[in-house]
Amino acid sequence: MTTVLRGLKGVEWLGHASFRIETRAGIVYIDPYRVDDPAPADLILITHDHFDHFSREDVVRLAGRRTTAIGPATVTEQLKGRTVSIRPGETIEVDELEVQALPAYNTNKLDSSGRPFHAREAGWLGFVLRDGARRIYHSGDTDVIPEMDQAAGVDVALLPVSGTYVMSPLEAAEAARRIDPAVAVPMHWGTVIGSEADAKAFADAAPVAVEILERVG
Repeated sequence: MTTVLRGLKGVEWLGHASFRIETRAGIVYIDPYRVDDPAPADLILITHDHFDHFSREDVVRLAGRRTTAIGPATVTEQLKGRTVSIRPGETIEVDELEVQALPAYNTNKLDSSGRPFHAREAGWLGFVLRDGARRIYHSGDTDVIPEMDQAAGVDVALLPVSGTYVMSPLEAAEAARRIDPAVAVPMHWGTVIGSEADAKAFADAAPVAVEILERVG
């Protein structure tokens, strides 16, 4: 089995920026949103509190008594049960998994008042999930930022490509160049914003292997 396929084993794209990943510690969801097949979660990672990343309804549907939800305080304070607040730069261990929180923010995507849609000071997140020897980076909603260099050499990089609020396809290709993953997967398209054309433009521009996943469900 190739390095690309090994890295992607058990990684399912649920649409937009939502993923379900089979790990040695169970089922991990990242930013579950409009999940059609709600297999119970062991761990839920939430990058920030925008509606298309933090769907409280989906989290409640997926969570059981032993589920742990991890995210910034603006997310965890809205949840009950087992929660862990985490800030950029922190790393925690959950069962057999290591979760490293990286910053996620805009540098050149501004709203009508001239403020970033995703401000650095908000403390929103990307995650590097270490599952044994495998490392998976979900960048969250971000532009190309220096901190993503900490994800260099991951097996899988899940990168937004829609533009407007996050990286454009060409910007995401630059992020892939910096990170140099074994395989990059475009996300943040096909549901709220972004199109398959954005995913394909990223695949054409990226200097690394790219897999455009089919949505599950």
